[in-house]
Amino acid sequence: MVTEYLSPYQIKMEDGSLGGYSTEVIAELFKLTGDTADLQTLPWARAYGISRTEPNVLIYSIAHTRERDPLFHWVGSLRNERFYFWGLKSKINKNYTSLNSMKNLVVSSINKNNTEKFLTDNGFENIYTVVKGEQGLLMLDNQRVDIILSNELTLKALSASINYDFSKLTKLLEAEDLQGNLSIAFGYNTEPKIVQRYQTAYAELVSSGKLIEIQKKWSIKDEY
Repeated sequence: MVTEYLSPYQIKMEDGSLGGYSTEVIAELFKLTGDTADLQTLPWARAYGISRTEPNVLIYSIAHTRERDPLFHWVGSLRNERFYFWGLKSKINKNYTSLNSMKNLVVSSINKNNTEKFLTDNGFENIYTVVKGEQGLLMLDNQRVDIILSNELTLKALSASINYDFSKLTKLLEAEDLQGNLSIAFGYNTEPKIVQRYQTAYAELVSSGKLIEIQKKWSIKDEY
């Protein structure tokens, strides 16, 4: 099993263990399956690469995009999310009404993230890739990039984790084609019986109300 640090989904706790909303959902899945996890918390590009090449690897939290759909076996959704371009209130002096109006700006994105794929697919050329989201946020604050692309929940949690004033940021434009489900998945080279076991366990989490219970605990809401 591979993942990255991404608050509030995957959080490094004070004792060094991994917590967070998605991690708690995963823990409940493992209770139902009776399996034991071999968990690695890695930079996203490495986690993604391992899930694509090694057998029987579970990855979370991963955006379920159109391009990724045939590359993985999908277990279930953690949250529906919407993405926006963000800039500094103090530096934005015009309205942006389309993607084309933003292509002259320098934008930060996490390496191998679904946001990077969205940007390249839509003709953005001034992309500064980073390993961690907080790097992009600090680059924005230091005016080394003009904008970042993120969903609001993640950006608020990221800001809080580094004591950054979220109120300094402003939404500029919604990246409508990027909206989708943050999910749990197995790499393509996974035994079908394993995938089926976890899909069944996920369905039980939903039907029992346990998934909603965990969502409420972490104040997680879908953004349809």
